Amino acid sequence: MDNHEAQINHNSSARILIVDDMPVNRTIMSSMLTSLGITCDLAGSGSECIEMCKKCTYDLILLDHRMPDMDGVDTLVVLKDIFRRTGAETPVICHTAEEGRNYINLYKAAGFADVLIKPADPGEIMVMLMTYLPNGGYVLPQDEERKNRVDRELESLPAWLKTVPKLDLKSGVEHCDTASGYLNALAVFAGSVQDKAADIKRFEVDENWPMYLLRVHSLKSVARLIGATSIADRAADLEFAGRHQEYALIHAGTSALLEEYNDMYSRLKKLIDMKELPKEEEKPKEKKPVANTRTKFFEKRKIILVSEDRGIVWKGITKALEEEDFDVISIKDTREEILEHRADSKLILYYPSEDADQTKVISAMLTEMCRDDNKILCLAGDPLDLKTALEIHDKEYISSVYTRPIDLKKMAADMSDYHDMVSDIPRTRRILVIDDDTDFLAIIKDWLSETYHVECSRSGPSGLGYLDLKRPDLILLDYEMPGMNGDQVMQRIRSNPVNKRIPIIFLTGKNDREGIMKLLEQKPDGYLLKSMPKEELLDALERFFYYSAKKV
Repeated sequence: MDNHEAQINHNSSARILIVDDMPVNRTIMSSMLTSLGITCDLAGSGSECIEMCKKCTYDLILLDHRMPDMDGVDTLVVLKDIFRRTGAETPVICHTAEEGRNYINLYKAAGFADVLIKPADPGEIMVMLMTYLPNGGYVLPQDEERKNRVDRELESLPAWLKTVPKLDLKSGVEHCDTASGYLNALAVFAGSVQDKAADIKRFEVDENWPMYLLRVHSLKSVARLIGATSIADRAADLEFAGRHQEYALIHAGTSALLEEYNDMYSRLKKLIDMKELPKEEEKPKEKKPVANTRTKFFEKRKIILVSEDRGIVWKGITKALEEEDFDVISIKDTREEILEHRADSKLILYYPSEDADQTKVISAMLTEMCRDDNKILCLAGDPLDLKTALEIHDKEYISSVYTRPIDLKKMAADMSDYHDMVSDIPRTRRILVIDDDTDFLAIIKDWLSETYHVECSRSGPSGLGYLDLKRPDLILLDYEMPGMNGDQVMQRIRSNPVNKRIPIIFLTGKNDREGIMKLLEQKPDGYLLKSMPKEELLDALERFFYYSAKKV
């Protein structure tokens, strides 16, 4: 673990050995722990675990009970002998499936320090870490500081909100980070209750189970974010019933869910019209400098315009770019001029000529240059000329194509965005969030907009349409959506040569082994739980962008 990761996570150098014969189980557990800054080693069998423990001392061992060569108990017996000889006092926790819950006392009698049931709940993992690791794997003063800050935020909430039953204010503030952020999330939640409750009831009456499951799944995730744990639990139970086709249980339980859901609306509806802010004096948020503004005032942006033509279209393109404050470097489409001005800009706009042979030569040259120099290449022109240019082998390095009649204003705005993507001047990263739940979109946009430029799409087709116009730095993609699900959207994105390099992280409300395994099979660039607190979400995205930059 390098210094940067340690700085982000603020954790100690705890080292844990994860032993499980299922690769997906090892992946899920190690992902959870490494995101907390804890170093993990992995073993796929009892014998491998034993060999590793002969060479290294661990702070904690998570040991699967059911393994083919040596089960957990057999492995533990050998480990205890190693510990006696080396003087190690390593706690070993039995990591077992749900049925193991009935045998916890037997596991402890066999010598296990404790038992952790699969799939591991993040809260239970935290309890294990605090119990068995030195300082719980964390720097305690910072934990105390966070607790004190949450307490201060809780005190600043309106007094009437503290009387709302079945609303865990502490959980909500911990998820949303601040009291004002929590109140905004509550207002979003309350504002959609009537429409979403009507949808759930209609889908239940019509027995439209796919849509019913999507709605209660979304409700479960957002309810957990705001601390409406009772509603979230009811929604989770109904989702479970639907997954197992227990439709009688759905008919029996939907009314109780909607009654509690609507009751929560009646208690929170004042937030819709008046977003009450914390009583403490709020300081205006310091806005981060936007790259366009900094660039505009401190240096002229440059773009290379390659074109043999000097007619009315060329003049229109030049004028539109200059209005976007570009210094347009116009050159002929010859190898000599292109090489002479190669270092003048990282952004190239090519207007191919009617000479097909010349267009093919120049297109190949420009794409090779953009690949080698990390430049951005865009094309504009007549359809037939563009078709010739796009026949080149490396057309995946062409970022945008503008066919006559060209929307000059949009093209110039796109060039501005592309310039900032490759500029050395710090810029705000752009994130596209695709999710059918409007509540979740509103909440996550509020959370992320402090750090990123956030755009939202409510469906797969809408998100794909956005990508026809702009290229974000990251896509956060809901895995379960009606019509076109997350997997289908990702396949469409990755089948497009222009967009296939955009990283995609799945958003999911499930943290069970089966759900995560199915998700990982699609090979996204990562996954995030929709129930993650704001601080953890921002931390995860910061790590993602940091390590992505290191790979470039």
